[in-house]
Amino acid sequence: MPVMQHYLQRFLLQLANTDSQRSAKHAAAVLLPIISQQGKEDRIVLTERSAHLRHHPSQISLPGGKQDPEDINLAHTALRETEEEIGIPAHVFTLHGQLPRQTTVSNFAVRPFIATTSEQLLFKLNQDEVAQVMVLPLRPFLQLTNYHSYRFTRNGHKEQVYFIKVDKHVIWGATAKILRDFAIQCCR
Repeated sequence: MPVMQHYLQRFLLQLANTDSQRSAKHAAAVLLPIISQQGKEDRIVLTERSAHLRHHPSQISLPGGKQDPEDINLAHTALRETEEEIGIPAHVFTLHGQLPRQTTVSNFAVRPFIATTSEQLLFKLNQDEVAQVMVLPLRPFLQLTNYHSYRFTRNGHKEQVYFIKVDKHVIWGATAKILRDFAIQCCR
């Protein structure tokens, strides 16, 4: 049974009906896009951010970005940004739920949304935002023992940063924390 099918049978995360309340932080959303096709291993879509970006340049991330005033909710933000960044329209995804909000060092409050597709994806990169797309096996991201953390103190506050290495790619920071939160939900 594919990992996502097992996950959906055991536990569905609840979607918020809105989530448009703004706070002092910048509201943002990302999509955790999973390709789940019959007879194939489940895979996750990640991006490498362009090197010239102001926030988190060259880092591996999930597609997504800052909420625009015209976005009806944060789920809409995640789907819109995914289409803008990698050219995959919202209608190919099925939204299943959300994960806890993460706050980044760049002062964004990021809401992750879990989505699946069974379609063959043809990526069209927005080169201004994305250097490359990576489609990686999902299974390593679901094994909690693959995650590591580094503890440090910054500005008098104790911090913990997670990271994971999969297929020569090091994913860290808020993206690794989001992926770890997803693994925790799947392993319940």
